[in-house]
Amino acid sequence: MRYEITILGVVQGVGYRPFVAALAEQLHIKGSVRNSGGVVRIDAFGDAEAMDNFICRLRSYAPPAARVDRVQAERAEKEEPCPSDFRIVESEAENHADLPLLPPDLPVCEECLAEMKKPGDGRYRYPFISCVNCGPRYSIMEAVPYDRDHITMREFAMCPSCRKEYVQMGNRRRHAQTISCHDCGPQLYWKARGDEGAVVYREKEEALEEALSVLQRGGVIALKGIGGYQFSCRPDNADSVDRLRQLKHRDKKPFAVMFPSMESIREVCMVSEQEEALLLSPARPIVLLNLKKGRYGFASGVSGESRFLGAFLPYTGLHQMLTEAAGPLVMTSGNVTDEPILTSDEEMEELWKQQPMLLEGIAWNDRKIVTPLDDSLVRITGGRPQLLRRSRGFVPAPVALPGECPVPVLAMGGDLKACFCLAYRKRGYMSQYFGDMESYKVFRTFLQAAEHMEKLFGMVPGAVACDLHPGYATAGEAARLAEERNLPLFPFQHHHAHAASVMAEHGLRRCIAVVFDGTGYGTDGTVWGGEFLLCEGGSFFRAGHLEETELAGGDASAKDAGLTALCHLYQAGCELSKGKTENDRPEEELREKMVRAAVSNHINTEKSSSMGRLFDAVSALLGIREYNSYEGECAIALENAAARAIEKNAALPELYFPIREEEEILLADRTEIIRKIFRETREAKTWYKEEERAEALALSFHEAVSCMVLEMCRRIRERFHEDKVALSGGVFANVILQERCRSLLEEQGFRVYVNEQVPGNDGGIALGQAWLAAERLMDEKDRGGQICV
Repeated sequence: MRYEITILGVVQGVGYRPFVAALAEQLHIKGSVRNSGGVVRIDAFGDAEAMDNFICRLRSYAPPAARVDRVQAERAEKEEPCPSDFRIVESEAENHADLPLLPPDLPVCEECLAEMKKPGDGRYRYPFISCVNCGPRYSIMEAVPYDRDHITMREFAMCPSCRKEYVQMGNRRRHAQTISCHDCGPQLYWKARGDEGAVVYREKEEALEEALSVLQRGGVIALKGIGGYQFSCRPDNADSVDRLRQLKHRDKKPFAVMFPSMESIREVCMVSEQEEALLLSPARPIVLLNLKKGRYGFASGVSGESRFLGAFLPYTGLHQMLTEAAGPLVMTSGNVTDEPILTSDEEMEELWKQQPMLLEGIAWNDRKIVTPLDDSLVRITGGRPQLLRRSRGFVPAPVALPGECPVPVLAMGGDLKACFCLAYRKRGYMSQYFGDMESYKVFRTFLQAAEHMEKLFGMVPGAVACDLHPGYATAGEAARLAEERNLPLFPFQHHHAHAASVMAEHGLRRCIAVVFDGTGYGTDGTVWGGEFLLCEGGSFFRAGHLEETELAGGDASAKDAGLTALCHLYQAGCELSKGKTENDRPEEELREKMVRAAVSNHINTEKSSSMGRLFDAVSALLGIREYNSYEGECAIALENAAARAIEKNAALPELYFPIREEEEILLADRTEIIRKIFRETREAKTWYKEEERAEALALSFHEAVSCMVLEMCRRIRERFHEDKVALSGGVFANVILQERCRSLLEEQGFRVYVNEQVPGNDGGIALGQAWLAAERLMDEKDRGGQICV
């Protein structure tokens, strides 16, 4: 009896063929197994009982990193001579009707770590140890099927010992494509400057010892990881952290810390069961955790004023050895802020030459990186995991789409936190995080990654989707591609795409969408950002929004919260001179006059309904933070102040948003809340100390926004009879706001949905664009239109 069997799922690069071969040999099945395109194909010969058992086990069991979605078993019409054994045979590049599921990079497994720590083992202290269950995958993949010839490991010829393991029945490294050792695989190298300025080179164990020595004495090093270079230093050395900030041109944004074990994380952070599961998951992401009081000796510059610490565990043998010897280490992407993570040894060496006083040395290896991947960032909110940055460990796993995408769609996303999405049939393949497209290097990396992913998945886009903003680099590139390839182009409003990303994740056909962020180009040409949309299928109606205010300074308003606050105060009718003292500087008065002139005469101003800018304004009004040195800094400081008020159980002054209706659109008036905050900070005589008053008002503001969200949704439900609510946009990264909104809404019978598999910030809008394009394409198909691929 002969069967032809096809296995679909994550079955390449995860030890699936050796698993099949071992199972066949156990059941006395003859034949062969091979990778074919993105699937595994089996040609099996055996009696009926053995074959039934074989197929049943293929459906029920799999290696740890594999995921079997479907087993297609068909009795072969053509009988052929039964082979004498079962073999793993050469792979094929054949395309399969189903799209491939390619493996993300996998963390070093416990078995490999045990070997790495065992004296006398052939891989003792080998930093790049791996097997069929662990090691780099997507980051080193150049083509499918996943095989040694299609990954950058092909440059390393196996030594006799590794070759023996590679073909040995029952060995954990049987057909492990990343198999290597001290004698034949990637090796660790070290480069630094000696006492008299001469360049010092070290290899293997000496390289590791030199890197450790520099870290232990407080130096900053560059380290080549799986998806790119990282910068590292000790978190308890303030001078080291300061030099790292100078190196990256990163003034305040918190750093992540890699810990050697869960026990060491618990010494510094509070860890729930869900957070521990995330930390130990195959993605090994950075997880935002609540810091314990005291911070246990870490320099204040590591996480600044944040009440959270980004913590993660080692995912390579090298990381494990470094952290076990040196203790927890700051581990951050190896790049200058606003530029892509470096993967080229030559580029890192050039940076080292330019900054020898800040960067003491480089620990690198000779394995090339194909796809740059930052570390992913996750947090638990409302009892559910939420991705804040989707990259290593998650990419290229797809997001399941609730409907059919009839042709391949390339969705370009937006210009901030740029990510693209390739969607086809019922899968959306999200790219990794790239950064902001104002950097040409980020833009170039983005385009190269899109071309690479198209080739890997064998997808030729039949349509292009993008943001509605006419000035976005991504929108310009989408228009160019559509014209060059004669493809339909679908521009979508920014906040509609945010809403659609939640709808795509949760299979919603209709919902109220509350989308709060800093900026997005509206269909009326103004800046949106405090939106209440009624979404149905691929369309939306703007049912309500935060009332517009006029902001001066153009793009400067996104950085300068003090400027934004002045604009709000002027339009709320507050007398800015009230409360001034003789110590106030003349330049402040001049600035206020300029803002009044600009707003009253509409010079270099824009109308905005942005909730993000309102958070900035309130932060500045309360004297908490007046400038965003990184995105969201003022809003994060405002949230931290609110959190302190919660800890102190502070009495709260009442703040609220009056709501009115104009031309069937609900408007939440921001002027009353600005006036009240102004009076509290400048005029009111209360028992508050200044800091306590600011904290109480910060929390009261969060409560007011949450209550406004509830009231707006309640009124929209009354009119449109819809009780599903999607929360999205960067402002909802605020844990206090998101959890309070969710709690209030659910208490009133609403069903609340948020982004989980993709970021709720701009890193997730490409999924929404792809889903909306699919809706449009399916509408055309249903109307009998022609869809050309």
